[in-house]
Amino acid sequence: MESRLVGFSVIVAGLGIISAATGFAAEATRVKASDVYIEGDSCFYPSSPALALGIVAAVFAIVTRIYITVTYGGNSCCRSDPNSTPYSKFLYVLSWVASIIAVVLLLAAAEINNEAGEQFDSYGYVTCYVVKPGIYALGAVLALLSAIFGIAAYVTLVSSTQNTTNPPIASPVAAGIDLEKSSNVQQ
Repeated sequence: MESRLVGFSVIVAGLGIISAATGFAAEATRVKASDVYIEGDSCFYPSSPALALGIVAAVFAIVTRIYITVTYGGNSCCRSDPNSTPYSKFLYVLSWVASIIAVVLLLAAAEINNEAGEQFDSYGYVTCYVVKPGIYALGAVLALLSAIFGIAAYVTLVSSTQNTTNPPIASPVAAGIDLEKSSNVQQ
């Protein structure tokens, strides 16, 4: 059981770190307002790997979520497992919420970063779309928190399983012997 817990933790931590690292790399390489070149009524955007990095970060966050869900036992927050504690269910739900928000932020930032469009403000000046600072980074942090919450939920589930499991007790049961009659005979 211990090696299974360590293996789960290593895999989830690795996937979470990859997702967070690519999210932070996307933040560092995103197109900034100072990078956009405006000529006439058009915005010209430089090439940036932020789109690909944001998508990769979101994909790794989704893979992490799938691995946690499959390993944890499917829809475990709603099942009636006697070994599942309210604390492990709470951590599992936090992991789900963090991963959903992370994926939405990372994909939305990637889409905005790739959007080559312009808009005219109320004074008639051209305004170009860029991703606000910190959106990729927030998605990366939430992807990492999702992995951490998933590991914590699994650890609390496994530790509660180990604490509640009783060792088997040997009983003198043989074929054809009624336990009630044999206990009355011994008294």
